[in-house]
Amino acid sequence: MILGFASLGHLGADFLQQFEELPNKPWKCNLCLTFYIAIFPAMYTYGMQGILIAAIASIVSETIYRFLV
Repeated sequence: MILGFASLGHLGADFLQQFEELPNKPWKCNLCLTFYIAIFPAMYTYGMQGILIAAIASIVSETIYRFLV
């Protein structure tokens, strides 16, 4: 689940980089976008532990970005 959210956030941030009119945060930042994508499904599934899962997914997404670019 964490790797799935991290990958989805990374792909979403890369896709949204092409739109100039969108603000940088939270739409073009891997860390921010992954957190906002993951927070609601993770909290629905795991309760308050979903916040931790969303935070870990955000860090993993940023790590993927750093190592691939």
